[in-house]
Parts: sequence; structure tokens; C-alpha cells
Amino acid sequence: MKVVIMGTGTMACLFGCRMMEAGNEVWLVTKWKEQVEKITADGLLLVEKDHEDKVFHPHVALEAADAVADGVYPELVMISSKGYQTARTVKNALPAIGPETRVLTLQNGMGNAEIIAESVPGERVFFGAASVAADAPGLGVVKDTTNHNRTPLISIVPFSRREDPFCTELGKLFNRMGYSTDAGVAAEKFVWKKLCLNSCGNALAGIAQLPNYIYSNDQDGFMLLNQICAECVAVAQANGIPLYFDEMRAFVQATYYNQHHYVSMCQDMHNKRPTEIDTINGTIIREGRKHGIPTPVNETLYHLVRLISNHYEDRWQ
Repeated sequence: MKVVIMGTGTMACLFGCRMMEAGNEVWLVTKWKEQVEKITADGLLLVEKDHEDKVFHPHVALEAADAVADGVYPELVMISSKGYQTARTVKNALPAIGPETRVLTLQNGMGNAEIIAESVPGERVFFGAASVAADAPGLGVVKDTTNHNRTPLISIVPFSRREDPFCTELGKLFNRMGYSTDAGVAAEKFVWKKLCLNSCGNALAGIAQLPNYIYSNDQDGFMLLNQICAECVAVAQANGIPLYFDEMRAFVQATYYNQHHYVSMCQDMHNKRPTEIDTINGTIIREGRKHGIPTPVNETLYHLVRLISNHYEDRWQ
């Protein structure tokens, strides 16, 4: 399969390596000039514990149009950017999106597929969630830290909410990449499960500036996780998603309690970058309001993250 990945961040590089490993033609498209130059010169280094380092040489370009210079559109374009960059990234991707090209987002949170569907017919849009982890130690390097004990690692849903043969093909693609994958309409449960997980941990870690295993094993952190989780489950159930508190709470704790990792929002706030709070906790708040479900803990975290991120330069140094 010919795949264009819009972005060269951590997840884009990880998926690019795994797709090439599975025999696909991969193009990475980004405006990040230094990253383009590094990958062009030296390739993309994949580092993984207990495995030999591997170097991949994907096509890499500043413009999406470069990926179709041969006149062949990709079967798949993958949007791999922060949620607040989705509209701009889709616009940049349009030159590579042909009449048969499908578009996939596995970005954090929800609402990204709706943005994509404003520019691409909804029947060619797919969304989902990725329970994978990686770090970027430097330019042209990605370190895979995925915990493969969880399943599924990838969930993919047609935006149309109708079963689609291409969704099955996407499931096979990610299975060949080494990821347990659930692809189809029923997989939306796992997308909500990841949304709840992110809502529980990301804002809390970002505000506290703590790795997952610290705040999740602290008494105050434990109480907050319970309260966030209860709100998320109530909102999911109101949307017809079969999530239950005991199951979800156990999943949150099992994920975070021994994870020596700073989640993306924690890293973003540490580095004074914008966050994805609107597509994560913001989604829980908006969906809660639709159904008349109060989400006071999510709202508090949401406004605290926005307060901090809107005033990085005003903080006490």
C-alpha cells in the first residue's frame, strides 16, 4: 500500500517505520525542515528495547504534492498532528488526496474526524485510537515504548458508522505492523475507552508535571482518577457506548500504575506548547452537556490546563 503520513512527530515516525517494515511505500510530509533534512540524509532510526536498532529510509517531503509526482495517489493518507493542528494539516494534505484515497486519523481525543470530513467525503474517512507509546530522543530517531500486553492496541472505525471493506484492509495493515487491531463499527467502544484513559491521565499529569506511575499511586491522584473516570463512563454510556466504571477504572490503573512515562500533554506543558485539551477533556464536557450530565472534575482540569497554557510566559521563573 502507498501511504502518506502527514507529520514527522513521534507517532508519525513510529507508524512510518512499522509500515515500511511491513512492506508498504511510505511518504512522510512535514513543514519541519530540520527533520526532513535529517531523515533525508541519515534515514529514520527505530530504537526498541531488546531489539537491534533499525534504519528506515521513507520518502520525506515538505509538500504533499511531492508524493504524487509520479501521478499515483496514495491509497491512504494518515493525519498525524496535534488536534489543534488538524484543520491546517488536512488542508496541506489535499494535494495528495485523490478520488479513491482514504483518510485515517488515530489522533488523541475526538472531533478530528469531523474536521477531516469537512474537506473529504465522509465515506472515505476513518477514525480510531492508538494505545501505543514512543519517545523521540532526537531528530530522525524514534524509540518504541509500546506495552504490547494491552489489546487491542489499534481500533479503527468508519466515520460513516457503516461496515466498510477498506476498514477491514486497514485492520489487516496494522496487524501486519505487529499491532493487535479491532477494525469495524463495534470498535468505537475502544475509541471511547482510549478517550476516557486520556481524559483521566493527560490533564492531571500536565498540571502536576509528574510521570504516570507517580500520580496514579498517590492517594490524591487516585481519588481524582476515580472522579474523572466516573464522569467519562457516564458520558460514554449516554452515547450508547458499553463502558462500565469498574472495568474502566481497572484499565486506567493497570495502564498507569507502573508506567514510567510522561504523557504527551505533560511533555507539551513542560515545553510550553499548546495542548490537546479541547479534543480530550473538552470532548467529555461537550458530550456531557448534550446529555445533561455534569462533568465538574473534567471542567476544572480543562480550565486549569487552559489557564496554564495560555500564560506560560507569565509564570514565576
